[in-house]
Amino acid sequence: MRSNFYKIFPVPTFLEMPAVGFDISDHSIRFAELLETRKGLVLKNYGEYEIPEGIVSSGEIKSVEGLRKVFADLQKELSTKFVMVALPEEHAYLLELGMATTKPSDVRSMLELQLEEHVPIPPADALFDYELMDAGRVRDGIIDVAVSAVHRGLVDSYLETFQGTGLTPTVFEIEPESIARAVIPEGDKGTYMIMDFGKTRTGISIVNNGGISVTSTVAVGGMSLTRTIAKELAVSLEEAEKIKHERGFARTQENEALFGALMANVSILRDELIRHYNYWHEHPDAHGRRRAGIEKVILCGGDSNLTGFAEFLSLGLHAPVELARVMQNVNSLSKYVPEISFNDSLRYATAIGLALRRPR
Repeated sequence: MRSNFYKIFPVPTFLEMPAVGFDISDHSIRFAELLETRKGLVLKNYGEYEIPEGIVSSGEIKSVEGLRKVFADLQKELSTKFVMVALPEEHAYLLELGMATTKPSDVRSMLELQLEEHVPIPPADALFDYELMDAGRVRDGIIDVAVSAVHRGLVDSYLETFQGTGLTPTVFEIEPESIARAVIPEGDKGTYMIMDFGKTRTGISIVNNGGISVTSTVAVGGMSLTRTIAKELAVSLEEAEKIKHERGFARTQENEALFGALMANVSILRDELIRHYNYWHEHPDAHGRRRAGIEKVILCGGDSNLTGFAEFLSLGLHAPVELARVMQNVNSLSKYVPEISFNDSLRYATAIGLALRRPR
């Protein structure tokens, strides 16, 4: 799933080297760096830096100078100045299109002419890339492509922020693409739904045949649960966070009242999963054919491992819900014991997926 917007800003050949995956959210930056060894790739370095409130909001940079300071501090922890950066899904457009051509070489020029019909960005302001699906196979005179598009202003704002920080971005990629690279086995062309349960919002995407076909963002995250617990039990946010991880969604007599209070939040997520699941199976693809069934729902994100969470989300879905194996494409566990725990790795899916772009 190789897609980036740095083609608009050509990178010198000498910059084509390993870099750090950079996942920027509203409240933190997570980074991951992979190192090639005789045993294969290993996780050389990873970590998280807090972003003060108000510097980034819903993926938009509100304080360039504030974020520059965070970048400059973080740069001291890295062994390289080159970073690969995830762009927020809520400001991007990812879609699957059928292009009426038998020549893969025609796709880009056709998209330049047709993109405005599918994406509400003026042509002069749109940065886009695409991935041929099913290895560019032609069906009924149509080539399926997975398209990614963002407004040029979004990329420009990130480029401006990196100036003078000691860090050089080499790739920009939309977040669901990075996550998919980490949580889906390399070379797997199956159909999966991915749910990234973040701190303040949740990203949902459907990956089909190597491309992102559907994405959406829901304004519910782990902090919503923490605030609900704090209010319900009249405790501090710090204590509520602890209770959340101790009890989760366990259906015990002791936890019954809390379970009920949390339902208003997570029911929204489950309903959104079911809506996308049903739409996918009820609507044909660009060729008018029934779509491949969703094989499983893959969960990642900091609170995705809460007790009973996966089981609750699976209600109403005809597919298993499983926690992501974020490190599976880094190295075989028979050769390598990761320096990061399984639970911690769930928070680093985006950063590790970006780092997996490095030459191997």
